[in-house]
Amino acid sequence: MPRFYAPAAQWLGDRVVLAEAEGRHAVEVLRLKQGDSLSLFDGAGAMASARLIVAGKRRVEAEILGIARTPAPVGKTTLVQAVPKGKLFEWILEKAAELGVSRIVPLLSERTVVHLDGAERDRKREKWEKVVVEACKQCGQNWLPEVALPVNLQSFLKEPAPPVSLVASLHSGAVPLRSALPETLREDALVWVGPEGDFSPHEMEQIVAWGARPVTLGDIVLRVETAAMYCLSVLAHHRQQPLSPAIGGVASGR
Repeated sequence: MPRFYAPAAQWLGDRVVLAEAEGRHAVEVLRLKQGDSLSLFDGAGAMASARLIVAGKRRVEAEILGIARTPAPVGKTTLVQAVPKGKLFEWILEKAAELGVSRIVPLLSERTVVHLDGAERDRKREKWEKVVVEACKQCGQNWLPEVALPVNLQSFLKEPAPPVSLVASLHSGAVPLRSALPETLREDALVWVGPEGDFSPHEMEQIVAWGARPVTLGDIVLRVETAAMYCLSVLAHHRQQPLSPAIGGVASGR
């Protein structure tokens, strides 16, 4: 069944009006017509079975037939990722969404090749947000990750450290990732993944002083994207989230 993203503000009783891009995709690309079935999610845990009641070029509207709610994550995972060059960051965003990350922070570190400022930061963020929406549409993830504006290290270090904070590290003194985690993970957690060549020694000192524990991912030096997926997969396993509930009758209280 085709699946579409509609923020909560677009859910009006038992009706949902799709945004222009989603509506165009439904009618012009997928060729859906009045009466066709579709699935909707609001990015905040709600998903619905629905049918199209208006399938026009200017307006696409669906009637909700049933709503189910995916419970909020027990503890949130944040990925602070040094932005790699090219489209690699978009791949990381897609896989992070699939693995249930709650927030992704694009980091501009000393060794980051990409430089973003002003309007370019906003344009990139808008593009990255579309990537995570598409990832959630395809994989069935009902909680949409937040994509933060790109920040430098000093700006991010002003935020408080969560209960579990780890930094993937090639520096000496790092402990195995598994030994740095509790048996089951229910707290908020954050993982730092640096650029090619890792964070500089000075950056690592600041990150550790902030509250992150350096962890090693093994004897093999992993690529940036592999390191990110390794960490997030381990954290997702420790979260042990339940499966989404089946769709039921139309829920009240929206």
